Amino acid sequence: GASEHHGAGGPLHVSDITGQVHPLCASFLAAAQNLGIEQTQDFNGAAPQGVGVYQINTRNGLRESSATAFLRPAARRNNLLVRDQSHATRVIVQGQRAVGVDYLRAGRLMQAFARKEVMVCGGAVNSPQLLQLSGIGDAPLLAQHGIALACHLPMVGQNLQDHLHITHGYRSLAPTLNDSLYPWHGKLRAALRFVLRRDGPLSMSVNQAGGFVRSDRQHDQPNLQLYFNPASYTTLPDTARRMMNPDPFPGFSMSVHACRPSSRGSIRIRSADPLDPPLIEPNYLSTDQDIVEAIAGAKLLRRLASSTPLRELIASETLPGSKHLSDEDLLADFRARSDTIFHPVGSCAMGPDPQHAVVDARLRVHGVKGLRVIDASVFPAITSGNTNAPTMMVAEKGAQMILEDASRTQA
Repeated sequence: GASEHHGAGGPLHVSDITGQVHPLCASFLAAAQNLGIEQTQDFNGAAPQGVGVYQINTRNGLRESSATAFLRPAARRNNLLVRDQSHATRVIVQGQRAVGVDYLRAGRLMQAFARKEVMVCGGAVNSPQLLQLSGIGDAPLLAQHGIALACHLPMVGQNLQDHLHITHGYRSLAPTLNDSLYPWHGKLRAALRFVLRRDGPLSMSVNQAGGFVRSDRQHDQPNLQLYFNPASYTTLPDTARRMMNPDPFPGFSMSVHACRPSSRGSIRIRSADPLDPPLIEPNYLSTDQDIVEAIAGAKLLRRLASSTPLRELIASETLPGSKHLSDEDLLADFRARSDTIFHPVGSCAMGPDPQHAVVDARLRVHGVKGLRVIDASVFPAITSGNTNAPTMMVAEKGAQMILEDASRTQA
């Protein structure tokens, strides 16, 4: 609702699930408090630091996305045409101006032309790929694949950043969501509850609690983000539908990642074929800072698990297990099992210098008129928390800039 730190009545809905989360969340919060970690009732309010229950982007138990909040309501407009099942292959650049887009649809190569501007919103992976396929990028890379140079921008695809997390799993002495969702009748009960009432475990994210904390007192702001999940998935392969197939015993999990990793990776085309996936090199854990914080995060999970009342609820640590005791062991486990939390940003970064950035302060591609990039790839540095809301903010701001620049042109 409307307050000093919140709005109301906008298209994107945020739900407070404090009264619906699993009882184990209270044990996690108490364990953190016993370690001296403060609690917060509102991560988007006056006190964003500490641990608490996450607010989530849902409406009536369903995930709220940019599609449900913005695109579908706009689909009724006469000035909007959405071409689904289409694959953009190239931005058409004539001279130094973007004039349209080539795309594949139903096996046919088609074109769309722009009277004013072309907007690239492919995300941190596909936006740099599309620019490179269009001749916008590092000249030697494009020459290697026989792509005619439209604009030399060496930072296209560089500066890739992401949040890399590790999960520790625990066999629990108390009931968890595993007890509800592992048996077939539990799945059926959860599904019926969701269909009939739009609540229950299927209406929430798997990570119900967590927070932003400091690994030690030397940090003046949080450098780690925590996640608490009252379920565990330690016995199934990654290819299985793990979210609906938890462990066959009571279990829960905790995860952690560094808020501001310093490692930088890259995305580049591997051929001139637009259907060929790009080469993604995230370069995770390539800096001393990120290694230190990976170890610190894993040790913090261990301290939380050893803190009352979580300690009394844990039968054993299933992952990484009691054999991983030293810093070297924890780092090796982090390298072996860590995973993206799906926050890639920065590969078409904003900045004033074309040698060190891709777009300017108004999201216009340096050196190419009539072309903007509006997505998470323009972040110069990764946000310390989740990237979903900041990406929508960039889109809102970009839309405002488009209208402002269009009105100036008409004037």
